[in-house]
Amino acid sequence: MTYDGTCLGICYSDSQLYYSAGSPGNPAEAQHIGSFDFNFNVKEAIVNGRTEAFAGIERSISDLKEKFNCTSVRILAPADEECWTVLPRAVYENSDEREAHIRILAHSSPREDLRITWFRMSNMDQRLLLIRKNSAMEGFNRLLGGIHRTEYLSEFEIGSEWQQHTQINGSFLTICCSRNHITISSFLLGKLRGAVILRFDQKNDLPYFWKLYSNIHSWMSGIHEQVYFYGYDARAVRDILTPFWDRSGEYIVMDSLGQMQITAGEETYGFPLEHAFPAILLSLNFDQQPTEELHENHNGNS
Repeated sequence: MTYDGTCLGICYSDSQLYYSAGSPGNPAEAQHIGSFDFNFNVKEAIVNGRTEAFAGIERSISDLKEKFNCTSVRILAPADEECWTVLPRAVYENSDEREAHIRILAHSSPREDLRITWFRMSNMDQRLLLIRKNSAMEGFNRLLGGIHRTEYLSEFEIGSEWQQHTQINGSFLTICCSRNHITISSFLLGKLRGAVILRFDQKNDLPYFWKLYSNIHSWMSGIHEQVYFYGYDARAVRDILTPFWDRSGEYIVMDSLGQMQITAGEETYGFPLEHAFPAILLSLNFDQQPTEELHENHNGNS
């Protein structure tokens, strides 16, 4: 069976690629949620373009496109290939200041290899700067080149997708978990408040790093009504961190369709569903544009 106008959501973790085929006309339903298991690191294979490994992923995506008649694909961009930082609005509005900060943050890369995007935040005097290397995304472009409409979303944008899906409008935190890093994003009254990538060698070091980073980013110590965990080993990350936090909030692992507030044809899965949460969310509401992006040349200056 094939479907019309399907959006495909994709994320990955180590040697697994997770996907969700959305349901056109029903933003709270997934036609199918699944995964592919490989014997190599999926992200590294895409970024490095290793021939045999890359070809295996490419065949899998092609099969999904044909099976579900996918006209759109939204994929989670690798946070460890990105740079995020919050800067004053005055920097963003001055072309010389913008370029000076970009040169400092990405001094080892040619300017023409950098894609710059700015995002509005809850504090109107701040902007979040996202830097991606075009060269790091070449494999993703090749992988998805056969699909008419493609979109890459950073891990901090998952919270905006969640707001669009649920209409939640309070204060919440999203924690996307990978083997060697977590990304933490805070939202307040429908706006991004802050985002940071926290890298580590051992998960048990997370409380130390949390305390260190929260001394720099005050929003990390703020009160959040919900904290959502998903991705690799999300339950373990929750259990390590929550004893060190205020107990007033809800600490939620996104491990069921009920938690995600969606329906799907299957109810049980042969993999931890929280690993696939970004892919599932990205396959919904794909005609919406909840994230307030600002192109670097918004005011005619580059």
